[in-house]
Amino acid sequence: MQKGNLCHRKQFIKTFNAIANHRHRYEVFRDFITMAAISLHNAINKVDTLEQEYLQIVGRYEREDVNNFCELLAHVVEMLEPEPRDVLGGLYMELELGNDNTGQFFTPPDVSLMMAQMTYGVQLKNMERPYITLSEPASGAGGMVLAFAKVMMSHGHNPAHKLWVQCIDVDRLAALMCYIQLTLWHIPAEVVVGNTLSMEIREVFYTPAHYLGGWTQRLKVRELSELLNQPPKADKLEPEPKKGKEIPKGDGFQFDFGF
Repeated sequence: MQKGNLCHRKQFIKTFNAIANHRHRYEVFRDFITMAAISLHNAINKVDTLEQEYLQIVGRYEREDVNNFCELLAHVVEMLEPEPRDVLGGLYMELELGNDNTGQFFTPPDVSLMMAQMTYGVQLKNMERPYITLSEPASGAGGMVLAFAKVMMSHGHNPAHKLWVQCIDVDRLAALMCYIQLTLWHIPAEVVVGNTLSMEIREVFYTPAHYLGGWTQRLKVRELSELLNQPPKADKLEPEPKKGKEIPKGDGFQFDFGF
């Protein structure tokens, strides 16, 4: 880890530990993630129900705590700046929030990167199509997607222009962590809070890059091309299918590793 990142990580933890000591640490982290995600989402597509949720949460904290929440987001931005990698999942684990609550564990970034390189490195190197789509049915904080984006960039491809992602997670906190990190890395994505196996969809969030890149229209053109039996020029990365898993949408790109 770079020295600057380590400094921001330490400052994040120090500031986090100073927020509302009378509240459970998991609750404070959840509130931070929720407010950060809503702020990023509503900056480009304001939803009144989310705005009300934000105001309800922020109303439970003192002014100093609210200022500290802003500082936390600034540290996350700085930690993400050097490269796409799962910062929030690592912080969640370092703060020991998973053991006390949901039992969640997030795959270390280096492991995610290794898996992405081994599985799709060659295909991404030789990619000649305008864009590809990716579906992650158990995305967690988005670690595998961020690793995939890093491999794309290493081969000279800009994920903002050549990648569209659908991420699904049954846990809202994990899904919002994913949304924050994909938003800050300007990756076009649909983040779904729901259950991949039961096809339950509770909430859907689109990153700003999805709107700014006109991806709703681009995906409709692809769908129309398929209906007309004229396959669009979009790569399909298809690993060997795994039994017992379903992908509700996308080109069949599926990860099977952790959160």
